[in-house]
Amino acid sequence: MPNPSPSDQARRDAYLYGRVLTAARSGTVQLDADGEPLPMRLRAGAESTALNVVAILRETWEDFRNSDRYFKYKAIILVAWAVLSLTGVGVACPAPSVHRDTTLGARLVVGAEDERPALVLHNESDAAWQDVLIIVNGRYRAAVSHVEPHAFITVTPKQLMGDNGKLAPSDLQATDVELRTRKGSAQLLEHGELR
Repeated sequence: MPNPSPSDQARRDAYLYGRVLTAARSGTVQLDADGEPLPMRLRAGAESTALNVVAILRETWEDFRNSDRYFKYKAIILVAWAVLSLTGVGVACPAPSVHRDTTLGARLVVGAEDERPALVLHNESDAAWQDVLIIVNGRYRAAVSHVEPHAFITVTPKQLMGDNGKLAPSDLQATDVELRTRKGSAQLLEHGELR
């Protein structure tokens, strides 16, 4: 076998010491203090951490299995309490009812409070609403001349007027909500059901 030329020897030495020369990179590959490429070192560290976590969990499980039954009862009670508490919070705080009308870009949010009922209408379209009329339960009305795109309107019973100019009752529960604008109308709530 012939002796390698000095350029072949230099390429082999560069490859062996982590300084591979390519057409895209003429510099050296970054090495850490141990002489290994950094990505390999990071991968090895991540694997080591994952194995340590698995070992800790396995030891914790073995300690739990070897503990006395009173400790196990306490742990089961604590877990059951946490599950019941989280379930109770989830049931006690329901999300507000939401309805979207795609023709006008209207979204209706009905407040969940019985003491202070409120309706929130959101103009999700990119066009302004003109000459807006909100009709609640077919008897009470609120009017707004202009609603900007992506703006909200909040309607409370104090803003609703009846046929005789009387204010709506303060505990009014909306069962029907109709939105009318210059562009058209939409029935957002009908017989208590979002449409």
